[in-house]
Amino acid sequence: MEGQTNLHASGNDWIALHNEGVELFNAGRPAEAEERFRRVAELRPDTPSVWHTLGSIRRMLGRLNDAYAAFLEGLRRDGGNRDLLLGVGQVLIDGGRPQDALPHLQRLVAQRFDHPGAMLALGNAFMGVDTPELAAAAYRLVVLLEPDSATATNNLGAALMSQLRMEDAARIYRRAIRLAPSSPEYHKNLGCCLLMAGEFAEGWREYEWRHEQPVWRWKRSFPGKQPWSGEPLAGKTILVHFEQGLGDSFQLARCMRVLKGMGARVVFECQPQLKRVLSCVEGIDVLVGHGEPLPDFDLYVPLFSVPRWLGVTAETVPGGVPYIRPEPELVAKWRARMDLGEFRVGVNWEANGPERSIPLELFERMAGIPGVRLYSLQKVKGLEQLERLRDRLGIVDWTAEMDAGPDGFVDTAAVMANMDLVISCDTAVNHLSGALGLRTFLVLRHLGDWRWIRPERLDTPWYPTMRLFRMARRNDWAEVMGRVTDEVARLAAEEKPAAGR
Repeated sequence: MEGQTNLHASGNDWIALHNEGVELFNAGRPAEAEERFRRVAELRPDTPSVWHTLGSIRRMLGRLNDAYAAFLEGLRRDGGNRDLLLGVGQVLIDGGRPQDALPHLQRLVAQRFDHPGAMLALGNAFMGVDTPELAAAAYRLVVLLEPDSATATNNLGAALMSQLRMEDAARIYRRAIRLAPSSPEYHKNLGCCLLMAGEFAEGWREYEWRHEQPVWRWKRSFPGKQPWSGEPLAGKTILVHFEQGLGDSFQLARCMRVLKGMGARVVFECQPQLKRVLSCVEGIDVLVGHGEPLPDFDLYVPLFSVPRWLGVTAETVPGGVPYIRPEPELVAKWRARMDLGEFRVGVNWEANGPERSIPLELFERMAGIPGVRLYSLQKVKGLEQLERLRDRLGIVDWTAEMDAGPDGFVDTAAVMANMDLVISCDTAVNHLSGALGLRTFLVLRHLGDWRWIRPERLDTPWYPTMRLFRMARRNDWAEVMGRVTDEVARLAAEEKPAAGR
């Protein structure tokens, strides 16, 4: 047929196979293009550019191990090839191995320090190994070489933010937005930076761009219904739907009472496992688990858009703590199993992500304080550490009996209510503890989440009974846990002196 491309080259015609691969790739058929270039590589294995092309297509297809193999095969034949060095560095970063990417990228940069792509990848690798000072230097060079690079400018903002330089980071994020005004990622990044700096009004506004990110999986639409944008609510039914994690629902459930006070009938759609533990929250007229039928409503709003339209600032965070309350029968049930003469500390050590998780070994000195007893509040992840360290810590572990049914956190809340102190990394557990109004120590990495505001603050407007213990040095959990342990020893000696005898 006239105009139709011949995509049936003979097996030994590598030029025709190469051309077919190019045409297939340009036609949006990368998987078929990969097959052609694989055959070219078999026929012309000593051609480095073929291995680079094959690795690049495989990287685009998400086949990172195969891409890595192709790049390495090319480097085996031409160890100094710049494209291959960059390709292997990029695919290692994609695969979560930035420390392995560094030697390849440093070798490339040593050959050509004015290679923007190489310097950008090197900055990304430095960020991956948590050395933002070096990353910032790399990104600055990219910006010098390519002043219009919005990507490098945005990444420079992230590197500065990781150094807790919020004002500088915000300035750079604004520059990235000027270069790419429609980028939701850059706007959201600026929003997080401003919120961390305590600049809530503009921060909430910029944070709204999160919904436009392709990776944002909580965007909802309700045909025929209007989103709420701060207008009067008297006589209206408003649907507040959850977004993000369980802790986020605990944190902002407090806002339902404010919406109710504006004259609204409030429908809150939460994660199904939180329905029972949130049933006591004031201001909720109808509590619905996600997936259940929704009642009729007039307006809807995502959970983290509520603070924006309420005008929440660090000084006007809705109070009412505690606004979640444990079930008295469960509190009594668990209390009956405890030694009330001990100083009881509930601990939660592992979060989603190793950078926010406390090594359980660092609770060992605390467990040895006379009169102190640790109780596990860990949920799902991290229990393998407990199996290994149970005897050394003497930790009470009832997790197999807690929250065994579909209702999450009801037993956890009751156990927590019997603690003298709760210690947690940044997880849903610490949000629940704060919402219960319990004395809580939150142990944070060097760069905490934006909601804990400025890095010099040791308290939080979200939870008046919570103290923040921040890393003094990046990745130094031992130092911050030493301070936490010293404070536990002081409290135990003051409040339960008889237990330590």
